Amino acid sequence: MGECHTQAHGTSSTEQLLSIVILTHNDGKFLEGCLRSVRENVSCSYEVILLDNGSTENKCEDIARQYPWLQVIRSERNLGFNAGSNVATARARGKYILLLNVDTVLLSDVTPAVHLLDSNCHIGVVGARAYTPSRRVRPSAGRFPRAWRLFLFRSLWLRRGVRYGPKEFHAFKVDWVEGSFFMTTAENWTAVGGFEEQNPLYGNDVDFCYETRARGLAAVQCADIKYVHFGGFGPSRMRYLYSGFRRYHEKFSSTTEQFAANLVLRGGLIARILVYGFWCRMTKNKRIEERLAQFIAVHRTWAQGIPH
Repeated sequence: MGECHTQAHGTSSTEQLLSIVILTHNDGKFLEGCLRSVRENVSCSYEVILLDNGSTENKCEDIARQYPWLQVIRSERNLGFNAGSNVATARARGKYILLLNVDTVLLSDVTPAVHLLDSNCHIGVVGARAYTPSRRVRPSAGRFPRAWRLFLFRSLWLRRGVRYGPKEFHAFKVDWVEGSFFMTTAENWTAVGGFEEQNPLYGNDVDFCYETRARGLAAVQCADIKYVHFGGFGPSRMRYLYSGFRRYHEKFSSTTEQFAANLVLRGGLIARILVYGFWCRMTKNKRIEERLAQFIAVHRTWAQGIPH
């Protein structure tokens, strides 16, 4: 892994309050908008660490010249989101760490999240309110995936939790916040051990928030911080979603709860295959056919277990 350019935003390494970590893998169409929104909306002292996660676009040097305040790190291969985040945060010098997806645009300042972490020692993770490109609110926080909630994945999401923290902040206590905007203290990041690298995509935010709660700290969503998230869930990532749920219960649940979760997931998977199979036959819809194929692929690899 080689480094293209290293230069921090600010006057000295001891003055950095916030370390913003962004990963990119052939995401050139989003990168400039994300970086521009950081420059325009972040008012506290910060540095930005960009990991070029095995991109083939070869834009590392161009981006470094265009944004000289970046620290750009290049990995020759795609490490995945979790492992890549751990590599990038190892360079962080701030008291606080913000993991920000490259396919996001900040609409407001992020300093309320810093103030929340700074003013309440019982808060360990802060998320923000996400919007679609058309400026509709999209869920970005949720509940832990207990077995009975896995009957319907949508039940895991929360629009708003219980009011929490200082009154001047519109913060709500939740079980977990989405990893597309994920702020924590450097101390908590180190204590938890960063993101688990077993599952390269989904479940990292939920696992981290569970570990944070085990330390006696809460996860909150701050409605005063707004951002657009362009990304979405694609059928090709279905196996990572199921692996994330299974891995969560393997780590944190009792034997009974884990058995129940696997039963619900497997039963729901079979039901989805039957429903989507009938739907596909009736409509000949390509999107339905693609989703059906992914459900079948998950079912076929179920016996292989959870990636380790």
